[in-house]
Order: sequence, then C-alpha cells, then structure tokens
Amino acid sequence: MDSGAIRRRLGPRRALSQLILLGVLLAHALMAYTAVKAATGAEFTSRAVVSGSMEPAFERGDLLLFRKGGGGGDPIRAGDVVLFKPAHGDVPVVHRVIEVRERRDGGGGVDILTKWDNNGVDDSEFLYRGPWLHRHHVMAKAVGYLPNAGWPSVAIDEKPVVRKVVVGVLGLGVLVTALL
Repeated sequence: MDSGAIRRRLGPRRALSQLILLGVLLAHALMAYTAVKAATGAEFTSRAVVSGSMEPAFERGDLLLFRKGGGGGDPIRAGDVVLFKPAHGDVPVVHRVIEVRERRDGGGGVDILTKWDNNGVDDSEFLYRGPWLHRHHVMAKAVGYLPNAGWPSVAIDEKPVVRKVVVGVLGLGVLVTALL
C-alpha cells in the first residue's frame, strides 16, 4: 500500500478520533460543572465584558464568573459585582454595588445602588424603575474572572462575519461527520 492510500484511510479515522476526543473533553467539562454545582449547591453562569465600563478592575474581553441567585445565602455588599436585569431591555447588566441599605419596612429586604467602575454617576437614573435596585432583581453575584477568556464571545457578538464563519465551520463539521 502506498503512502497516499494510507493517509486516505487514516483521514476518516483521525477525524473520528478527534471528534471522540472533543466529546470526551465536553463530557469532562460538564462533569466538572456538575461536581461544582453539587458541592456548592449553586448554579453558575458567565458573562464577557464587552466594553470598557468596568475598567480598571476588568478589561474588555475578560470573562466574569457568577453564582446564580445573587450568591445564594451570601449577602450583597458594597464592592460586589452583580448581574441584574435593568428596568428597560432584556440584556442583563454587570455593574458594581456601591451602596446597600436595609429597608425600613421590617421585612429584612435590602435596596442596592450600582454603577459601572468607569463612570462618575450611579445607575439609578437610567437602569432602575426608581432610585434603588431591589434585591430580587439581582440575578447573580461575581465569584471570579478569567482575563481575556471572553474574547470569542465578544467577537461573535460584534462581528457578523465571525458569527457566519463559526456557524459555517460547525455546519461543515456536522456534514463531514455525517458522511463518515
């Protein structure tokens, strides 16, 4: 058998083995997520920083990691970075808590004031339905971040050509896999 014939025979096998390896890697990632979720009793999500609004603490392209539910039983404190739903629009916002106050109604609730780090004014004028954000609007609390890990998300969101290339490559991968 000549070397060209050997390469042609190994091509589909190599593609299949790489596909299996990808599946194993994804399974490991899912198992790690499930283990962390089981150990902590919390669900996690992430968001890429898409602007310079959180500089200097977080730069554009950083990936923020959040614990859903605002940190479970953890109280929200000034300095925390939270993910919340603004009064207008459906896209969650990531900003820093600058002040927390207890409600006077005796119910133990708290009101929260936020702002982005790279701005001189708070969010009350344009993101809330009143002067304060209520605790139940907080969707998640930041627990960490990965520098520059959010760039793929930023590129897919901002550049239609990148989105088309990613969808095309994924579609081609499915087609090639189906033909093997």
